[in-house]
Amino acid sequence: MAQGRHKIKVGLDIGSDAVKIVEISVLDGKMSLGAAVLKKVRGETKEEIIGCIQEIASEAGILSKEVSISVSGPSVIVRFIVMPKMTEEDLRSAIKFEAEKHIPFNMAECVIAHHLIRHGRKDNKQGVILVAAKKDFVIERVKMVESAGLSVGIIDVDEFAVSNSFMANFPALGRDKTVALLDVGAKLTNLSIVCGGSILFARDISVGSRDFNASVSKAFGLDQRAAEDLRMTPGKKEAELSACTKTVCNNLCDDVKLSFDYYENQCGKGIDEVYLSGGGAAFKSFEAQLQEMLGLNPKRWNPLQFLDAGSSRTDLKAVDNIRSHFAVASGLALR
Repeated sequence: MAQGRHKIKVGLDIGSDAVKIVEISVLDGKMSLGAAVLKKVRGETKEEIIGCIQEIASEAGILSKEVSISVSGPSVIVRFIVMPKMTEEDLRSAIKFEAEKHIPFNMAECVIAHHLIRHGRKDNKQGVILVAAKKDFVIERVKMVESAGLSVGIIDVDEFAVSNSFMANFPALGRDKTVALLDVGAKLTNLSIVCGGSILFARDISVGSRDFNASVSKAFGLDQRAAEDLRMTPGKKEAELSACTKTVCNNLCDDVKLSFDYYENQCGKGIDEVYLSGGGAAFKSFEAQLQEMLGLNPKRWNPLQFLDAGSSRTDLKAVDNIRSHFAVASGLALR
């Protein structure tokens, strides 16, 4: 929706445990927060997810029915490749042949996209981000949104959305340092690495808050919901929680360290800082465990910080404790 120089942009993050929506109003280049709402999904059937999308769109009172969404998981593959410098037209022609070398999917069953990385190389080559997503997976996601009475304008990847939000909040930091972003969701942790104002690495790690909850559930004899409540508000059981979740954290950190090593080998640069977002990262012992295992002090960040919230329809006090959940949704609203 646009009136003159006024635009309304909406990001919709459809997670496994919750749906998040962020609306941004852009007027004369100034970005303001219209709404930011999170709603837990009651189950994982299509009907339950569609119902949750309908409810959150109504609750947020969004002013545009067109939304940007994102995809992640085993049906999505991101590759960072190097190709000879060429025109954009030649690159579009060459990319489908290049994709066959790097994507272990049937190309006929995929949606292929690419993005040129326009910095960092002094030779006669260029970096290219290559994305492949299975068509059936993408179509199903779009149909769910449309069944909820909305339309899809842009389809992004979770890691790219998180990176967009981070660089909007910390533009100088994203240029001057190599920063790793960990967005911990229910089933997956999205890892992205940004440097020079661009994302240069992305992958999904199959560890999330459900794995932490399962370890707490087993150790304390609790159901999943009670285990999550205890993990978030441990009280005097912080040490016990740290002990019973250490194996899960080790598994996550092993994959993170492998990714860091790969990135350093490819780019010749190590990781300067680590930033955390997502609902799965919001418990105290997790930060301490990451610092011990990675040798870096992780920092939490607020994905809504860059927005003027003076005219927001959302009571920001109500979302104060869950702001880090909106990294994907706010990045999508920037598209």
